[in-house]
Amino acid sequence: MINDICGAIIDLLEKRGPIILESGLEKKDYCYLDEGHVDSIGLIQFILEVEEIFDISFTSQDTNSDQFRNVLGLCQIVEKKFNSKI
Repeated sequence: MINDICGAIIDLLEKRGPIILESGLEKKDYCYLDEGHVDSIGLIQFILEVEEIFDISFTSQDTNSDQFRNVLGLCQIVEKKFNSKI
């Protein structure tokens, strides 16, 4: 499940531009906010797209967490929220 979530999130990010990784890093380790991959206006749209795809809602606690800043952390947040609905 986590791989499917990460794949969808990576696809959303790559629609905004290529993910440039340092040597040895995987896309799951990508810190999209720290790298400026998503700007402040784009972040709102990105959050809405993730919420719509997975039929979840983020709290301000979610979006302000360190975990939210990288792909794997975001995937884990989404997986937890998605599984809690089932």
